[in-house]
Amino acid sequence: MTSRFHPRQTHAKDAIPRSHRLVFVARRLEAGYRDKFRTLLAKVRPRRLDFGADLLVRRAREMGIREGIPLGRALARVYEATRVRVEKRLALTMACALSGAPLGEDPVAPRFVCDASLGGLARWLRAAGYDAEWLEKGGPDELLRRARAGGATVLTTDSRMLERTAIRNGSIPSQWLPSDLPRIAQLKMLMRDLGLKPRTPRCMSCGGELRMVPKDEVADRIPPRTARWKDEYSICDGCGQLFWEGTHWERITRQLADLA
Repeated sequence: MTSRFHPRQTHAKDAIPRSHRLVFVARRLEAGYRDKFRTLLAKVRPRRLDFGADLLVRRAREMGIREGIPLGRALARVYEATRVRVEKRLALTMACALSGAPLGEDPVAPRFVCDASLGGLARWLRAAGYDAEWLEKGGPDELLRRARAGGATVLTTDSRMLERTAIRNGSIPSQWLPSDLPRIAQLKMLMRDLGLKPRTPRCMSCGGELRMVPKDEVADRIPPRTARWKDEYSICDGCGQLFWEGTHWERITRQLADLA
């Protein structure tokens, strides 16, 4: 019997030393937060915008080393602290809200296109009442095409998207979000950055608008146990799914209330 030696197949990811991968991830994380720092600081018009953004990134690095915490967590903490300081400064000047809109003005609800990594966030945005499309398949070009066609804001966890010309020159609005944050934390960051408030919920499955319907019109679709205690129901105009406010929705509502 002849035995054959089958060498282990090496994937491209395996060929890169772990230390190199960590450096690559750290650089992309810093690039994303640096852009967010620039956007945040621009609201108070500092003299040296890029210097300020770089300084905050360095502070996060030092915090991570000093406290022994992951870089992503340190960047998130520095970002939140900076956001609070900017918000207080803007409130004192009475010039504008953190979103950049005049105080008291109700902005038009934005639309969003989420990249493949943000399917969970898309569902939460719909629960918060915003039109959010999830591009499960398709690359950066398709993401930008959908955003341009629908007048939507691109949401991505890939800091390399920020280098695209259409995003860099502002013709397509975008928001970078750290991939290491839980979905509800991503939602909180996004809504605070854009000055958004929870609105009338949409269908979490497809994003369609919900319409109240009489109970007797959907009686054959209601589970018997639910029908005994619940009288208010809604139908999604998009996918036709039937909704009622059970314990699951109550938990979602409590988490959304914390965003207000």
